[in-house]
Amino acid sequence: MATENCNFPSVLDMNELPIVRIKLNTPPLRCIVKAILPELLDNFENASAEVVQCPDLTQPPFNLTSEGLNGDENVIDIGDINNLIPSIKREKLYDVKDLKQITGSDPLVIIGACAGPYPFFGVDGESVENVTMIGDQIKNGTHVHMMKSEDVAECYHKSLPNDETRFSLLANFFTSNGFRGEVLKIVCEVRKGPLSFSKCIREALKKHFRDEIIAIGGVILIENGKVKVHVVKPSLAKIPLKSGKELDKLLHFIELSPPSVGVGCIVSHDPGLNLRLEHFHLYTDRDQGGHYHNDTEPNTIKYTGYFGVSKQFTKIDKSNEVCINLL
Repeated sequence: MATENCNFPSVLDMNELPIVRIKLNTPPLRCIVKAILPELLDNFENASAEVVQCPDLTQPPFNLTSEGLNGDENVIDIGDINNLIPSIKREKLYDVKDLKQITGSDPLVIIGACAGPYPFFGVDGESVENVTMIGDQIKNGTHVHMMKSEDVAECYHKSLPNDETRFSLLANFFTSNGFRGEVLKIVCEVRKGPLSFSKCIREALKKHFRDEIIAIGGVILIENGKVKVHVVKPSLAKIPLKSGKELDKLLHFIELSPPSVGVGCIVSHDPGLNLRLEHFHLYTDRDQGGHYHNDTEPNTIKYTGYFGVSKQFTKIDKSNEVCINLL
């Protein structure tokens, strides 16, 4: 149930905030496949990358609100970690409906990772954003994971109704028309190196394309092996923070058993915009989820990812402060 009261801030209009748009020189999908495969094989015992037709993502195990990842592809970074450190900026409350005007897309499909709508629940949470807008119609399949208590690492899950489209603090979204078409399919099994699935892809992109920005977004299916995620503690709003290490003390870390599904984005290079270069939130059909870190069973892990490649990158509400690097 919502916990609205007059103490919560009004929603910011993202159209009135600083916006930086970067037109990307998007390489052909086959070139990205060729670029990333050697690095994937350095980190995983088995790895493949190919161009395929996107499966219907409205079907299990993904259960998204749209079928695909194609059309007006855009990776969007909103806010940053300075909205958390040294203290939470509760005024940083946004609404995904503003992205309709910012992107000019209709239909507009939004997937990715962000902080949940604090005024709706009264506590902070990890939001798995999944919204489709066609005209004035909104279909909201967003999951939010929150902690039951300060001391016990047990999370609970709530779904958002169609009329609750807010989020807070920071977000990393992949937006598109939700059409089906050609996408990158990346499969990795048995991790032998130190890098997570998303970080391995990002470092492969950076190594090959250097300072050119390659931005991708999509879905990950973890078919085998457990993964480590975090969910924020209820005390996050009460304790001032000075560093990323202090923030870690206000997180509960838990393991998710397979299968689990994640949505999010990867950006190869930060041109000085305080970007979060990789960000995925996971969900399951067992009401568990959170912010993805890495797998904890490298000998059995299997990832399958489907990614669209962005034609544009958009930064909204950039902080002027030096950003703490958190992945």
